[in-house]
Amino acid sequence: MKMAKVLSTAMILGTFSIGAGLVLAGNVSAKGPISLTNYDADGNGTITEQEFNAAREQQQAAVKSSGRLGQGMANAPSFADVDSDKDGQISAQELQTVQEQQQANRGMGRGQGNGKGGGNRK
Repeated sequence: MKMAKVLSTAMILGTFSIGAGLVLAGNVSAKGPISLTNYDADGNGTITEQEFNAAREQQQAAVKSSGRLGQGMANAPSFADVDSDKDGQISAQELQTVQEQQQANRGMGRGQGNGKGGGNRK
């Protein structure tokens, strides 16, 4: 019985310390991708699913408070999408790869036209 109380207390304290770390994780902006340091609340160089979700929630709150629409957030990749090797954590390389893919996808379709009026004039 005494051991159960000790374990319960330890688990509760552990949860609070993780939560506090996630809240302090960083200054997540309403614009642009979230940096590794803002995702990685414990500073160990990898992102857990809990850290990933907490940073996303911070960004959604920042978007909401800024008055921006946050139109692309519904299409943002999930933790599972970014964790390409499926080891339960996101490395700096996995994050960079997905962010580069998103950047390239955003650029597609821009600058490919011939300007106002369209068509090739001769």
